[in-house]
Amino acid sequence: MLIGFSARWPHLPVALFVFLILPLAVWGQLLRELGRTTLAVIFPFALSITLVQGFFYPGATHVIFSLGPFALKEEGLLFAYGTLGKILLLAGAGLLLLFSTHPADLILALVQHGFPNALAYIVVTAIQLLPHMQAKAMAIVNAQRARGLETETNLWRRSRALLALVGPLVFSALVDVHERALALEARAFSAPCSKTSLKELHDTREEALARWAIIVLSIAFIAWQIGGL
Repeated sequence: MLIGFSARWPHLPVALFVFLILPLAVWGQLLRELGRTTLAVIFPFALSITLVQGFFYPGATHVIFSLGPFALKEEGLLFAYGTLGKILLLAGAGLLLLFSTHPADLILALVQHGFPNALAYIVVTAIQLLPHMQAKAMAIVNAQRARGLETETNLWRRSRALLALVGPLVFSALVDVHERALALEARAFSAPCSKTSLKELHDTREEALARWAIIVLSIAFIAWQIGGL
């Protein structure tokens, strides 16, 4: 992501997604999930950025075609392409991490590499929040359907079903916060002493070399970009 965002060549983020993220997804047997979710995430951005930048990019002069008082311009489309390439790379890399790494392994790795416990917990909680809330919402909807609540008819009844969903969802979220606080306190989360774990993560030599190679390559590329300004 650092290389893609620091590059002045607009095609590089797309190339990194195609020739790095997608092969890793194939290797991890995650291509279908990654591709479907990435498209779902990036489509609203692609539609809005293309329309806004294509028609209203400031200072653009090369008109591709006109639609009444509006004109689609080449400079706006090029800017939208560069921006969407970075968003595509960001979404692909982030989703690859989420799909391939268990949250428990992630928080353990962060702590083992010197991250404060509180910071590691915040990172993992943010990752788990949306899937957890989606699962809770689906469970509440299924429970309401079992009790006879209509959720798939006209718009008015769907609105009523949404109101019936919000209350239990908010209440369950508050209960989860209380239960998490009790669980953390029971595990001595705030204790100043060092923690131990039944599970230990061990880097292989290949993983360590790959990580250092990525770091060195990223720093070298950014320095080259800055030096070429």
